Amino acid sequence: MTRARDLANLIGSGNYSSTTFTATAGQTAFTISHTQGFVQVFMNGLLLDETVDYTSNGTAITLTSGAAAGDEIEVVAYNTFSVGDAQTQAQADTRYVNTSGDSMTGNLGVNASPTAALDVRRSDADGKIAEFHQNSGYGFELSSSQTEARFRSGYLQAMSITTDPGSGAVERIRISKEGRVTMPYQPSFGAYQGTANYTLGSGWAKLIADGTRWNEGNHYSTANSRFTAPIAGVYHFSAHVNCYSINDDELLGVAFYVNNSLHTVGNRFYSRGQSDLIASMSHTIKLDAADYIEVYYYSNDGSHGFSSGAMWNTFSGYLVG
Repeated sequence: MTRARDLANLIGSGNYSSTTFTATAGQTAFTISHTQGFVQVFMNGLLLDETVDYTSNGTAITLTSGAAAGDEIEVVAYNTFSVGDAQTQAQADTRYVNTSGDSMTGNLGVNASPTAALDVRRSDADGKIAEFHQNSGYGFELSSSQTEARFRSGYLQAMSITTDPGSGAVERIRISKEGRVTMPYQPSFGAYQGTANYTLGSGWAKLIADGTRWNEGNHYSTANSRFTAPIAGVYHFSAHVNCYSINDDELLGVAFYVNNSLHTVGNRFYSRGQSDLIASMSHTIKLDAADYIEVYYYSNDGSHGFSSGAMWNTFSGYLVG
């Protein structure tokens, strides 16, 4: 036989209330507030069967047959509660991230309504945003303030930036742990006159620099002795021409031509007696993509020429930024 006290002890005293009535002869109705379906009724310690032995309506318990005088009617009313949303294992697998490794779709935000695949924001104005480290401690961190963004490598580590042009990853920029920045694919070239000696003309003429010491990016053409800018930017160029045995009181000068128009004139020298003359110049020039630059020299000698070879007549340049 299961008594009211025994059942109540199973669920804990804070989750029910118990009320005991002493019946009069033939009494059927016992007034008590309760929730239908959450009540048990005992007569003299015996559990009654709802719908067979009694009915309930939330305000009273009504016995099917009247009680005898002195019968003890105990009503146990249980507190109601709602169960949280329950999910199956399959549902939980699609809703929550597994701590041992998982994947997800959609945007993820930390301290933010995400506007990107990963949107991480600090609640304050200055400090670390994220750290990425291997177990050994090597890695990098991201931090920021109101005036700057900071990217920091790990202890004794260099930093590099790599791109993939479609044929595999290629390192483009490297910052050594000492702070030295190298950009091995930055456009640059060193050209020189590689043909045999040729005779000076009279007036402006283009320097034929048909050999190269290096030609990073292949933007200098030995076929037409010109450099074509691959991107818009600021470039630095240098030129050097050497004329041998030029006549007395003759002129030698050098200039840069951009898109076949005179852009910048360098130094010019007059000979004193028959002698060798050297003219050189360097200049920083802003170019648009596809602009081209050439070296021209000026002479009024008309009978002497240049010495050929990589050390005599040169044209070089590189992208500054």
